[in-house]
Amino acid sequence: MFLPVKNGTIPVSAGEGDTPLRRVRSYPRLRNVWVKDETRNPTGTFKDRGASLAVTRLSQLGVRKLVLASEGNAGCSFALYSQMSGIRCRVYLPNDANMAKVELSKKLGAKVTQVEGTISDAGRQAAKTADRTGEYNASTFVTPFRHDGKGTMALEICEQLGWEGPDCIVYPVGGGVGLVGMWKMFKILQRLGWIRERPRIIAVQPKGCAPIVDAYNKGRTDIAEWKSPNTIAKGLKIPNPLAGRWILKSLRESKGLALKVSDREIRNAMFNVAKRDGLLVEPSSAAAFAAILKLHETGTIDRTDSLVVIATGSGLKTLEQF
Repeated sequence: MFLPVKNGTIPVSAGEGDTPLRRVRSYPRLRNVWVKDETRNPTGTFKDRGASLAVTRLSQLGVRKLVLASEGNAGCSFALYSQMSGIRCRVYLPNDANMAKVELSKKLGAKVTQVEGTISDAGRQAAKTADRTGEYNASTFVTPFRHDGKGTMALEICEQLGWEGPDCIVYPVGGGVGLVGMWKMFKILQRLGWIRERPRIIAVQPKGCAPIVDAYNKGRTDIAEWKSPNTIAKGLKIPNPLAGRWILKSLRESKGLALKVSDREIRNAMFNVAKRDGLLVEPSSAAAFAAILKLHETGTIDRTDSLVVIATGSGLKTLEQF
């Protein structure tokens, strides 16, 4: 009903989705903070949702080879689902990608090439390869299928809350696929009458790479490429997101917010939720948790507001950063 596949389709699935929504105890002064724990997906990340849908649809379209750029997590996801469907997968990663993500992508059958620079440089290499070889480019917002897969998080959150949307979604923004996909789903659910209100989207980025935050807070409709990105949150180290306009549009439609957090705040949040909630998240995911205290201290949120934080990726693949 909600996804761009044929009726009766059997998805290429490894059991992704249907992840738990549970209360967070790490912020005792706030009564209603929840985590959507995407670390429970097969490769430990919400990227599995987008990869499952994309590979399912690409298989229907007869695609046998694909290429993509990734900071690491999407490479693991597409390596897994491509292997399951018999599609050859090539992944371009930045040189500073977490080694566990590099090795897992290789072990799952992808051909991995690391490039100098950021994910933007990896994206240019993936695009050149696709043009030269005819391989399908499954990179973020080059393919149209990934964001609908991640939009299923919004559907599950509303169902798990008894068909009520939360007051806010706190989301760490890199490429923005999940943000755009969830906002699209929230609008659909409200239009259908399944929920009454749509949540505000709170976008969080590290101070060392925050092109979306700067553009949104300055009232711009497009983003400027971030120069010399530097952060421990490698999944958010995306200086020029292709979906910049869509991300900003989604934030404005939701009457949302955008804020920055420091690497020190990210690291503190990573330890805090691990000790108090038994939640092992990577730095990119910890950025969203780091924003919660700021939101409360500035009076941006009330202690009774319901917040759902998206835990996007497992810290098991970034243990060297703990």
